Amino acid sequence: MVLCFIALPIFLILGIFSVKYRILAKDALECLGRTITFRKCKSQLDERIKANITGKIMKRSSRFGLFFYKNFQLITTIFLIMLVLSLLFSAVGLFNYLKYGNCYGPEKDNYFCPYASLFGSEKSTSCNNPELCDNEECGCKTGSECTCNDNATCRIK
Repeated sequence: MVLCFIALPIFLILGIFSVKYRILAKDALECLGRTITFRKCKSQLDERIKANITGKIMKRSSRFGLFFYKNFQLITTIFLIMLVLSLLFSAVGLFNYLKYGNCYGPEKDNYFCPYASLFGSEKSTSCNNPELCDNEECGCKTGSECTCNDNATCRIK
């Protein structure tokens, strides 16, 4: 089942802190191995998780709980697609930032990039004359802003 692909990384991380999740991670690994070889899971991990989540939802809204129970396979498939896409986009953005200095590639310099704050987007250089400092003299890229005081600092807009 699709749920094993989503559950394994989550339970592996949570298993660092709790024995309960180590057991679930072991079940998810077994289920994943059997799913890859087109066999049914023996541990019934997917049914246990489905029942647990549906039970919690049913306490709040029986109609939504019934909807969730009937469409569980579709919902887990959507979550798997979102997980894979978010990992892919994060990897592409990180690659672009490390190679081009922004998240979007060589053509786009002045858009927001979350990796800039992680890896330090500011670059300080000293200008010969801070009053006449410009982007070229600071060594700032196009789309960056040169702030000149005692030293020149390039900041991404």
